[in-house]
Amino acid sequence: MPKTEAPNITAGYYIIRGGSAGRERLRLLSRVMHGATTRLLDRVGVRPGMSYLDMGCGGGDVTIELAKRAGPTSQIVGEDIDAIKLSLAEQESQAQGFPDIVFRCADVLGTPNEALATVPPAFDFIYVRFLLTHLPNPRMALSRLVHRLRPGGMLVVEDIDFSGHLCYPEHPAFRSYHELHIESMHRRGGDPYIGPKLPGMLQEAGLCQIEVNVEQPIGITGEVKLVPAITMENIGEAVLADGLCTKEELASVIIQLHVLAHDETTLTGMPRIIQTWARLGPKLG
Repeated sequence: MPKTEAPNITAGYYIIRGGSAGRERLRLLSRVMHGATTRLLDRVGVRPGMSYLDMGCGGGDVTIELAKRAGPTSQIVGEDIDAIKLSLAEQESQAQGFPDIVFRCADVLGTPNEALATVPPAFDFIYVRFLLTHLPNPRMALSRLVHRLRPGGMLVVEDIDFSGHLCYPEHPAFRSYHELHIESMHRRGGDPYIGPKLPGMLQEAGLCQIEVNVEQPIGITGEVKLVPAITMENIGEAVLADGLCTKEELASVIIQLHVLAHDETTLTGMPRIIQTWARLGPKLG
């Protein structure tokens, strides 16, 4: 049986709403990103009999996808800071027939280095999506993840490049959303432009055989166009707490973004997504 371990952990750097309300946004993102992420998993290869970690797993959508691909002989673990999302992930994994997935509360930056040094590497494959962009110290996070990789293991990362987030024709509400999101992330130490930096960061972390791909789900119709509006709703509390706009201004931007989502003369969707993956070399000596 899966088990959600440890109490909930909160982290002030994460600007997007947590809990069950935040889970609905993650469901939308999972559907919008399904094609891009499954193509990535096809490309890197998910094999039976290995140990897998989905770090920052949220509601467990990719964790369950890994379980489907890896089969019952593999160990599948999902870790996140949000105990409510983990509880929902546990329920969904059981409903879909994957009762052996382990979900547990963990903050990738929360374990002291000296404690981490005593933990042996446990995973052959670590997957991370839309996590590093929020962290005040993503290089430390990568170093800790690499420590958890077995020799020859693979680290797979998907993250955003907000410089590639577009709306055409340009729209004032989208521009406001774009600016508010970036400013709120910066105030918490995040990096909305982290995507292109990832290959170099993996190299700095000691990984090799680094490969890169770019995806960008966008459209003139469909759920992908709801991403800016739903994201604006979910970062609203952080934006207001930072004093970046008034409640009335926030409500107006959200309404306009929803209208924009149903306007088939406009093109918008996700930011540019950088996918990168690499291996930890074999242990020498």
